Amino acid sequence: MSLSSLMSLLSNLVSRFRGKDGMVARFRGNNELYLVPCTLYLCLCLLSCTSPDPWVEPDDYVLSLDGRTTRDSNGFYHLKLMRDRFQTVHRITGSLLDTAGKPPYQEQKVWWESSHTWTFAQGDTLMRIFRRKVDYRGRWVFVDSSTIIAPGTMIVPTVNPASYSSSTGEINTMIGPVLSMLGDTMTIQCMWTSQWYTTDTIRKEIQIILE
Repeated sequence: MSLSSLMSLLSNLVSRFRGKDGMVARFRGNNELYLVPCTLYLCLCLLSCTSPDPWVEPDDYVLSLDGRTTRDSNGFYHLKLMRDRFQTVHRITGSLLDTAGKPPYQEQKVWWESSHTWTFAQGDTLMRIFRRKVDYRGRWVFVDSSTIIAPGTMIVPTVNPASYSSSTGEINTMIGPVLSMLGDTMTIQCMWTSQWYTTDTIRKEIQIILE
């Protein structure tokens, strides 16, 4: 119901119960006593529920990715792995925009997949936790530590599985190749699927040479 229709309904209702002196008439009956305020309350509720035309998700998004590192003439990115640690963490960025270059009206969820994984075997050390405290001289001192062991075989992905676009349409994720993947070419794929029509899917991928 539109605003003009509600105002017209309210005006007719008030004029119906207006007395000769121009004031709204008072009623003694229990039903009539609550008729006007209840009707006014109903009109206000209907007015608060009115909204503009619903947003319809476009089907012309363009997905782009940027490996944020050196790219050769063949389109491959090159990422140098750190030699002094087990895993190298790197951020990949991109954008999800419509054909006019505008960001989505609402934040969109995108999915990420990688061609590479690595494995924790049963009994491997997952992490070590060190507990410290500050002594009376204001210095950190070691208290104790604990170790978390893998209870079984665990497959670890090399990319975060999902993220959301920002208000500007920017998307980001983190990858974490390990040193044993040195010399491999990693493929990172990003996928967006419409929340309205799951058949509308966009995929984009990049290749990263791990050096």
